[in-house]
Amino acid sequence: MRKKIHQQIFWYSCLGIAFMLPVWGKLVPTLIVIFILNWLVSGDYLATVPILFSAKNRRNTLLFAGLYLLYLLGLIYTSDFAYARFDLEVKLSLLVFPLIFSTADVGFLDSKHLRELMQVYIAGCVLGSLILLTHAVSLWREGVEGSFYYMKLGWYFHSTYFAMYLNFAMAFMILELLERFSTLGTPVKLAYYILLSYFFVFIFLLSSKMGLICLGLIACLACSELIFRQKKTFLGLGLLILFMMFVRAGLHVFPGTSSRIEHSTEALSANAPPAISRSTSDRIEIWKTSLEIIKSNLLIGVGTGDVKDVLMQKYKEKSIEGAIEFKLNAHDQYLQTFVTLGLPGIAALLLMLILPMLRAFRNRYFLYFIFLLVFSLNMLSESMLEIQAGVVWYAFFNILLFTGMRDVAARADEG
Repeated sequence: MRKKIHQQIFWYSCLGIAFMLPVWGKLVPTLIVIFILNWLVSGDYLATVPILFSAKNRRNTLLFAGLYLLYLLGLIYTSDFAYARFDLEVKLSLLVFPLIFSTADVGFLDSKHLRELMQVYIAGCVLGSLILLTHAVSLWREGVEGSFYYMKLGWYFHSTYFAMYLNFAMAFMILELLERFSTLGTPVKLAYYILLSYFFVFIFLLSSKMGLICLGLIACLACSELIFRQKKTFLGLGLLILFMMFVRAGLHVFPGTSSRIEHSTEALSANAPPAISRSTSDRIEIWKTSLEIIKSNLLIGVGTGDVKDVLMQKYKEKSIEGAIEFKLNAHDQYLQTFVTLGLPGIAALLLMLILPMLRAFRNRYFLYFIFLLVFSLNMLSESMLEIQAGVVWYAFFNILLFTGMRDVAARADEG
């Protein structure tokens, strides 16, 4: 009875985290604390720790904490301990979720639980988007220009992060329709069609360039599944053409998104007006600056606490005004980690993405594959592991989906 109660608290904590991530991230730490306390009181680790390194699945789960351990080692050669402490607190989920899932009793988690959690997550995405729309309406009524686009629509979410959340939700619904179409009820199918259309429009309104790229990639992968695996060539090609038509229509209907994309293209030209090119050119200069720091600190980086000070110093030397004004990070997680931890850090980051991605693809676990692919792409333009909206989302869903690969691999073996 006691074990069942702890399992229920564990599961409802997971549901709460999944629901609140796209709604109000400030409540997520409280749910994580409940999650941790339940794990401590349950005492599951007393039985699992002695077999941790002999049980392959548990050992592999714990390996995801390796990057956090490198950040801890980065304290050895750090001078700014105040920022290091803050950074380690932000990234704590990279340690907490692998540690708990590798030592807790997670045998009850199966594909049915995962589908339930994803449906709760989608409900959170719907509520979160409605909150953002309500705020946008209030801005519009006050006469604020561009209330329904980009950062004004995102409000307390960066548009790239919320677009990433929606892309993941869309990927789940698309895979459900592709893999379980005959078993889904008509109301569920209809709900998925409506939500896919709604999220499609919302991503356009968010005007996230990487969000639109990931959306297009998911659509291409889905159509490829229909064409090459399910041998539904005409359906796959028809849907791909329809998607391209919708994209074209979206760029025409939503001028704010179209204008943002055009400005990004113009910014790459030598004759771009300063007002247009500053943001993009600043980001390019930030990347160049990060590469210069990496060349000088290739082996072990600059340390967990000193990364921000070193970046700011270089920004001032190069007079990158936007980066100085907003105290920007490297705006690329790969560069950010490389600057901080050197070769060991970037190697750990790449391995924790590439190896699970290959395994997911081999086991035809496409939800996990797309999750990792979308996150990997978004890290090219944002330092996703530097704020809670990115690090908790990745750490939570990554370890949950990795744990769920057990059932997927078993079904693949049976097949």
